[in-house]
Amino acid sequence: MKRTLISLGVAAALAGAAGFAPAPAFAQSAEIQALKDQLAAMQSKIEQLEKAQASTMKAVDETQATADKTADVVAQEKSRLSFAGDIRYRNESFDVEYVDRNRNRDRVRARLNANFRVNDTLSGQIGLATGADDPRSSNQSMDGQNSRKSFGLDVAYVTWAPNADWKITAGKQRYPWQRSGSLFFDGDVNPEGVSVNYGKGNFFAGVFYDWLSERALSFSAPTGTNSDSILYGAQAGYRIPFSDSVKMTVAATYFNFDGVQGYNPLFGGSAFGNTTTTSAGVCSRTLAAGTACLLSDYDILQGFADLTATVNGQPLRLFLDYAQNTEAEVNPVAGEKLDTAMAFGVSYGVANATRGTWEIGALYQQIEKDALFGQLLDSDFGDGNTDADGFVIRGGYTVARNWTLNATLFLNNLANDVPQNVTVFNGATPPPYDTTVITGVTDRDYKRLQLDLNFRF
Repeated sequence: MKRTLISLGVAAALAGAAGFAPAPAFAQSAEIQALKDQLAAMQSKIEQLEKAQASTMKAVDETQATADKTADVVAQEKSRLSFAGDIRYRNESFDVEYVDRNRNRDRVRARLNANFRVNDTLSGQIGLATGADDPRSSNQSMDGQNSRKSFGLDVAYVTWAPNADWKITAGKQRYPWQRSGSLFFDGDVNPEGVSVNYGKGNFFAGVFYDWLSERALSFSAPTGTNSDSILYGAQAGYRIPFSDSVKMTVAATYFNFDGVQGYNPLFGGSAFGNTTTTSAGVCSRTLAAGTACLLSDYDILQGFADLTATVNGQPLRLFLDYAQNTEAEVNPVAGEKLDTAMAFGVSYGVANATRGTWEIGALYQQIEKDALFGQLLDSDFGDGNTDADGFVIRGGYTVARNWTLNATLFLNNLANDVPQNVTVFNGATPPPYDTTVITGVTDRDYKRLQLDLNFRF
């Protein structure tokens, strides 16, 4: 089209020159020939430009095809399975007040995780661990005359991340909320449900729900007397960058435990320190008469501040954690609400997979009887129960690549606010009446030492 327009323009110019120019015929002929030569030169340049444009388009198409092929190869590489896991051998000793003989045991823990990535937006993990059914422990004691040890499904979840800011996870998953260095939550617990997380810059937030106990309708009881136990929650937080080496994370979390008051939705029927009752006015009518149930509902507000810094090339961490159960009932023994938990601690260094790395740390923690939901509480601190306080001292050293030695000492007190009864051995009384019950025990001394050899792969 361009060449046609140019040709018409040149032809018009030639016609004009032939009709109006007063020059002699031979001069006009020379001028016309010059214009024709210019036209031919312009047509040649246009043809060259068109060839160059076609070559450029071909190069662009080839580049795009190469980029698409490279992206496919990268996606295929990412979709491959990868495996990781760890094995831990632990020696554990106990020194508990009013116990006739201190306990010592050896335990083993093994975990194997398969990580998969389907494409740039879809990934997940399937993991097995020792420990059978207990949600708060994947340890297996060296017991049972060398019997086989149980494996169970530890995690099984898939995550969809449509972009860099959002992700949705469904299944038996890792904690979907950020945690501090406190022992408010056991590291072995993997919630079961759905979570949605958002992160943009230094801001992060999430919502989640976790199934605790599903109950079918009881047709022998009025409608509404039986309900499922589910945890609903939300968190929002911000990472404050004071400098390149000093940052602080602050977060607030809300936990709403629905369908737990009046039920016993805890593993093995244990309340793990939470206040229970057998009152028919509190306990669900679907429970057998005399069955203990939770006295309180659990709507927990938690906030923490977690400061990290680099000092002499090593990471330093300081944290403060606070929680309160806003729906705690008055404890009938203490005569008040026991609804508050707090913890603070410090750690320095990190014993990672590199030989010669090390870490030390300490924390203090106090958990009143109905401050936290017992099923999620750390199973080692305070014998895994609320109504406990005390210190934890830790240390670790990597003796060889992927081999780490750890030591943890718990110096705790049990039954801080509500006295407990303790059954002790009475050697002076012949069997079968060889025990004595000590009533009203408070601030019971509890010491626990864990020596671990960890191998990661």
